[in-house]
Formats: sequence, structure tokens, C-alpha cells
Amino acid sequence: MTDFIRKRLFELMEDSGISPSRLSKELHLNKGYFADVRRGKQSVPYKILVPICELFHITLSEFFDPDYSLKEIYREVNLLCQRIPEFQIQNIIIPILENFSKDKE
Repeated sequence: MTDFIRKRLFELMEDSGISPSRLSKELHLNKGYFADVRRGKQSVPYKILVPICELFHITLSEFFDPDYSLKEIYREVNLLCQRIPEFQIQNIIIPILENFSKDKE
């Protein structure tokens, strides 16, 4: 689980453009805290994970969802899909996306 949290944290930082030093500053942590996290010398406890999620404007569930992305375009698609009835996503949107994702020869 610790490896997942570390990888996920740095993925979210990269997607959002927030540097480890900025995150440390925002959370009032030692400047080298996230360098130690990256090297596996430090873990990210729950009491730090919650404010991290707040800074990224995500829930803990979204943090632990490997398919959730902070990349703006993916978030926009996700938000739009939440407003579409499930049967339309299943019968229309998914087949269109599958068609686009096929390798064109």
C-alpha cells in the first residue's frame, strides 16, 4: 500500500504541476519531506494524506482510485459522463471510445 500511495502522490503532483517543495510549503512540512517519500524513507500517514487530497480538490476515494486523473481533459470527460444516463454511456459513448482507441492500420 505504501508503494501505491507514493506512486499515486507523485503522479498527482505531476498531473497538477505542483512541485514537492510547494506541497511541503503548503502543508507546513520539512522541505525535504517529499524527497524522503520519493526515496521510500518516509511514509505518508493519514493525517497528511487528508490535507493533500484537500489541496488537490479530490476525495480519499479518488486518491485511491488508480483510474482517476487530475489531467484536465480526463476530468472534464469524467464530469460530463457523470451527467449522462448510464444506458447512453454503455450503448453510445463506450462504443465510440472503443472505436477511437483501436489501432488504425
